[in-house]
Amino acid sequence: MIARRVVPRGDLTRVEILALLGTAGALDRRQIAARLRLGDATVHEHTRRLLACGYLRALAPQAGAVGRPRIPLQVVPEAAATLGVRVATDHVVTVVAGLDGRVITSDVSPFDCHSDPIPQLLAVINHRLADPTMGPRLRAVGVVTPSSVDSATGYIRVCPRFGWSELPLGERLRAELPIPVLVDNDLRASTTAELLYRTGREHDDFLVLGIGDGVGLGAVLQRRVHRGPSGLSGEFGHTPVAATGPRCSCGARGCLETLTNDDGILRAARRVGLAEAATTIEELRARWVRGGEPALADVLAGIGTVLGRAVAGVVNLLGTPTIAVIGENHVLWPGLEPGFLAAMRTSQVTAAHRVQVIVRPWDDAQHALGAAGLALAAPETLA
Repeated sequence: MIARRVVPRGDLTRVEILALLGTAGALDRRQIAARLRLGDATVHEHTRRLLACGYLRALAPQAGAVGRPRIPLQVVPEAAATLGVRVATDHVVTVVAGLDGRVITSDVSPFDCHSDPIPQLLAVINHRLADPTMGPRLRAVGVVTPSSVDSATGYIRVCPRFGWSELPLGERLRAELPIPVLVDNDLRASTTAELLYRTGREHDDFLVLGIGDGVGLGAVLQRRVHRGPSGLSGEFGHTPVAATGPRCSCGARGCLETLTNDDGILRAARRVGLAEAATTIEELRARWVRGGEPALADVLAGIGTVLGRAVAGVVNLLGTPTIAVIGENHVLWPGLEPGFLAAMRTSQVTAAHRVQVIVRPWDDAQHALGAAGLALAAPETLA
């Protein structure tokens, strides 16, 4: 007998059903319940609503060996779409995603984080809404930023990287737009996408480690994305790991991300003469991909050790058996991995010793796809 989950998941349940059908193809209700480990009544109620709205279609019944014929259900990806917007320091990435989670269109627009973000974001979103082909299909928009966000209201408490604080981003966008708006943290958005479309297909409990210009850690526990009571979860990069060190964007010294993000990697490379003051992280990544620099491998292994020690504490606390690595610096993972795994596996009696690491191909649109998935999960989107 398949064990049923007892933890409620709110409005993500319908999105999980759509995501499953979008990736696995047509399934009947019993198969959906088994794959997602849900109760039959729960699946029946959610699929009934999705069928009534035209988001699912029923295929011809299939006669089984025993019992009544089973009716496969199929997602109708073109029945609706959501817009995902990922805000970076100097650009905005937008994706339009169908009900099956696949990207229909993607675009990049310039952005100045030091100017008022509202008119800039409204221009990008309204451009999509005005598209005569795609605009009428858009049901909601998700906007994600690298900031501490109250996801219930879209209120940004602080975004050190952009210099934002006390910004009612969700409220201001909702006042100007005709469709629901959801504002959240970009790592939580990508963690949701991992749950819906990738790691969550095989695992109910896992971590998502984001490595790039910042460092973050998302957690999925019993198929729920952990948010914390005040929207401050995921700020793993601000874990204090040294009494002194470079000044972090948050104002503190010795934060994990100052030693392990883009700037931290460049500083470590400069200390041993492997980078100049003008060397960019893109150049360093390209050099690593081309290979042939043992000294750079040593630098990355040392940074991986610092990262692994910090992650091991979380894994040992939560017991999560899997880590998905995402972000721009995923290409550096072969160099980071030796130090990371050595730090994780110092004790054979810990959960960290047995953890599985999955490295995901990455591009800048992935955060935006996560934002589109969050928008799809908003209660009013699929009402």
